[in-house]
Amino acid sequence: MSRVEKITRQKGTVLITVLLVVAFVVILVVEVNKTVNYQSQLNRNLIHRDQAYSYLIGMEELAKIYLKKSFDLEKAETVHLGQSWAQDDITFPFDGGVMNARITDMQSCFNLNSLPLIDKDPNQGNKDGNPAATQNKVTVGEEIFTVLLEKLLENTDVQASALSAEARDWIDSDQTPSGPDGAEDLYYQGLDIPYLPANGSMAHTSELRSVKSFGNKIYASIKDYICVLPKGEDNSLNVNTISEERAALLFAALGGKIAENKIKEAIAQRPEAGYKMQEFWDAVGAGKTVKKGFKQRIDVTSNYFQMDAKAEINRTKVYMKTLFVKEDDNQFKVVSRYFGKD
Repeated sequence: MSRVEKITRQKGTVLITVLLVVAFVVILVVEVNKTVNYQSQLNRNLIHRDQAYSYLIGMEELAKIYLKKSFDLEKAETVHLGQSWAQDDITFPFDGGVMNARITDMQSCFNLNSLPLIDKDPNQGNKDGNPAATQNKVTVGEEIFTVLLEKLLENTDVQASALSAEARDWIDSDQTPSGPDGAEDLYYQGLDIPYLPANGSMAHTSELRSVKSFGNKIYASIKDYICVLPKGEDNSLNVNTISEERAALLFAALGGKIAENKIKEAIAQRPEAGYKMQEFWDAVGAGKTVKKGFKQRIDVTSNYFQMDAKAEINRTKVYMKTLFVKEDDNQFKVVSRYFGKD
């Protein structure tokens, strides 16, 4: 190989090396730039999230004021959808974003935590409410939930009564299954990935997906009809805030004894100021067909309300649900707070 050829080859090698170094530096600069941009965007998102959180806490205060003023003005014995709290969403614009909130009555859904409640009506259970004496008795809550599941679920391999018993056992504090369909600690400890039931009140409806035969499919079918309130005793359903589309809930609450069409008709003809209790019974023609234990679950007033709020700053969105309880003098207190869209 001649001297000229060697020099030419060396120059080519050097050129390739320089190009590789340049390419490496370019890639490094691009990656550094991407990392810096990512961290900057992440920091902005975190700042916006914290801002949105603070705004939503402020929205809670606005909602409490809004609710109090609404009930102070109404001075009504009933709670109904014609009142101002139920009319329009609350919208509050601010620099760089906006907040929206909707208030709903949380006594227009079935409280899962009422499932184990021992009914004290002698026609429906043990009068003294002794859990040991009523362990295998089906509670009013179970009966209502069973009828509701039968109305809402299709093509399920598990009977509605079994699902109700499993949900009751998840919540009640004892270790004895509620009849042959119940499931307590022993069942859950025997799973491939063992865990324990709550043996206490549910904190969120999504907890139902952890119960033996429940899952995403069943939960999705019933989630719009169920809720969790702090205590099982908070179990009444307000006939003045249940929509016609959710007539199945009222059908279940009446033990399935009143035709659903009759219930839908009563809801459609509901007075602007809502029913009074006797007016509702007359409208559905309940008479003696509905047992006392079920009638005790029907009401025309409510104490629990939920604010579903969203704060949006640029492209950052934060969702929050706040549960309020109405106290004396129409004061409202925050019971629980949950972050998330669902």
